[in-house]
This record gives sequence, C-alpha cells and structure tokens, in this order.
Amino acid sequence: MLTDDERSAFLQSIARVRQRAAQVLRQSQGADDTVAFIAQLHRGLDTVAEQARTTGPQPACQAGCAHCCHLRVEATEPEVFHIAQYLRAQPAEALADALSALQRHVATAALNPTNPARQACSFLVDDRCSIYPVRPAACRKAHSLSAQHCAEQSATIPQNLRLLVDAEALMAGTALAYRDQPLPASAHELNAAVLAALKDPTAQARWYQGDAAALMPKDAQN
Repeated sequence: MLTDDERSAFLQSIARVRQRAAQVLRQSQGADDTVAFIAQLHRGLDTVAEQARTTGPQPACQAGCAHCCHLRVEATEPEVFHIAQYLRAQPAEALADALSALQRHVATAALNPTNPARQACSFLVDDRCSIYPVRPAACRKAHSLSAQHCAEQSATIPQNLRLLVDAEALMAGTALAYRDQPLPASAHELNAAVLAALKDPTAQARWYQGDAAALMPKDAQN
C-alpha cells in the first residue's frame, strides 16, 4: 500500500510521463514512427529495472528461469505491432514457426476460455524469450525476489515495490499519451493479439486511424 504522499508522487510521475510522451507522439510521422515510439517506454523500464538491481533487493530472475513465461501476458496495441514488425523482419522459416506456435497457443486457450490452461508463451523457445529485444512492458516489469515462490506457483510473489511503482508510472503515462492522440492503447492477451496483427496486414493502419477493434479477429467483428 502507498501512503498518501507516495500516491500523490505516483500520480505526478504519470502526468509527467504523459506530457513528455504526448509531445513526441504529436511529432511522429506515420504509423510506423508512432509504433516505434514504444521502444522509449521499454528503454525506460529497462533503466528502472537496472536501478532497482543496483539499489534494492536482488531479483531471483536469471536466464533459463521461465516460470513467469507460463502466465497470461498483456500488451498494448503499439507493443503488439512493434512485435509483429520484428517478426516480419525475421527469416521466413522463423516467421512460419512463430505463426504456428501462436496458432497452437490460441487454439489451446479457446478450448476453455473461462479457465485457460497454464501454458508456455508462444515466444518461449528452450526456456529463452525469442523476442527479447521487443518483449512487452509487462515482461520487462515482471520480477521475483524468490525463485521458490515462482516454482511453487504461490499466490503472492515477493517483489520490489519501488520497481513496480516506477514501472507502472511509465506504463500508465505512455498509454495515456497514445490515447491523447487519440490512438487505442489497451491491454490485449499477447499471443492472440500478435497473431491477429500478423494475419491482418491492415490492422496497424486501422489502429492508426483510431480503430479500437484493429486487433480483434475479423470474424469476431461481424
């Protein structure tokens, strides 16, 4: 829980991020440029995480530890299109493998939508993230101070509160700045959203025109 002063500082941080991000987004040239701006959020989150490692308790996370990669992950529209652009730039075989993995993941989740199975993220390959350079904010923020808690799927995971608060301020302020344009910046399940973006070449352009349903499967829009 935050104190009143801490909550006030948190809201002020969101407002500052929103203002700075909106200034940059207003100067963006086209959809690709606007999507690319999301990388600034990601760099900011990486900085926050590094500062937390330097000054606070050490996270138990390390390469090959992939417990959190079996949880639901959400990403905003600009993050999803950023990932889709990254995948389209990969060799044809790698893109085909990614599409197959995404389709399997979405099909499995659809079998029981009210209680989806705990399954590995489509981008988890040999316990490593295959889209690590463009992974969404939720993944960059995620951490644990206890690998045992993660392995046991504990209801609560010990985390660094300072990292969480700073990361949430960056994420909330950036999302609000996109919406100020106005461009949709809502949370979508990562695998289904990336699959929708890859299957529909018009999705990014429709999002840039303000279509909040750009990442919905076309059959769900009818």
